[in-house]
Amino acid sequence: MRADYCIVSGGLGPTADDLTAACAAQAAGVPLRTYEPWLEHLRRRWAKIRPNETMPANNLRQAEVPGSAEVLGNPDGSAPAFALRIDRCQFFFLPGVPREYHRIVEEMVLPRLVAATGNAILRSRILHCYGVTESKLDELVSAVREAHPEVRFGFRTKFPENHLSLSALAADAATAEASLSRVERKCREALGPFVYGADGVTFAQALGEELARRGETICCAESCTGGLLTQLLTEVGGSSRWTAGAFVTYSNDLKHSALGVPREMLQQHGAVSEAVVRAMAEGARERSGATWSAAITGIAGPDGGTADKPVGTVWLGLCGPPGTTARLAKYRGDRGQVRLQAAYGALQLLREALGPTRVP
Repeated sequence: MRADYCIVSGGLGPTADDLTAACAAQAAGVPLRTYEPWLEHLRRRWAKIRPNETMPANNLRQAEVPGSAEVLGNPDGSAPAFALRIDRCQFFFLPGVPREYHRIVEEMVLPRLVAATGNAILRSRILHCYGVTESKLDELVSAVREAHPEVRFGFRTKFPENHLSLSALAADAATAEASLSRVERKCREALGPFVYGADGVTFAQALGEELARRGETICCAESCTGGLLTQLLTEVGGSSRWTAGAFVTYSNDLKHSALGVPREMLQQHGAVSEAVVRAMAEGARERSGATWSAAITGIAGPDGGTADKPVGTVWLGLCGPPGTTARLAKYRGDRGQVRLQAAYGALQLLREALGPTRVP
């Protein structure tokens, strides 16, 4: 074990496959014990949230922890977090539910880590990038990384994006923040338009906020993505400021009746074609009154492809004040990956049309 600290999440539930506590006890060479205060917590919690049901006996397993563990608890759930030293490493075992996990990290784990490192201050930033591979991302910032060893670089793929994490540890907040700010600025310069945002903002949100800033809106016309693009645009609160609405038109009949795509066009060119995606975008904009409309039609698979239009063939369209544009894309991957890439491709069309935008 090379690490001094390790955070483990998940596997603390009541079912037979929740084995984290037992495995941790085995690794530490200690038996499991029942933490009596947590038994009472479980009974009170169950009576409060399910007063008319008897608590299943297997829920009591969540009160079992390694004998030498320190129980940290859980203010939001039934699985108790606990700390356990195994050899030189201090482990923190946390529940896997995101809301519970993040609160315990913030309130219980990070303060301990700060104190253990001599009250050193950690400042971090995650730059979200789209349109660049992980290897290319590493290559673009390599000179900055080598020149600034005081900041730690990390790379993570969140398909179809790639993220760059920057972490600065210093004796005081001012030094850590100055180091982070300096390196972040250099990385943004090196990466240019690949960076669309930072620290949790999504690609769709970044574009939506830019639309809202300009007083503009967008409407979507989706076929193979089935509303996924609209979902991405509306994932955050306040998205009504930029999202006018959407048309999900899977069938040719609905493309005609809802968006006004001519039947002759559908018969002559097929639903997956430049002519149709242009007509979808123009029809959606006309009917919604939105500033912009993005359209997607394609073959997500796993079936439906032909020699001329294999699975992954997607036409993207955008209609707005400058006119209508269309782009042919050939995506690889399974159905979910094709659909997600198509939604991102439509957002990229919008990003290009908006020109230079503020990067949060």
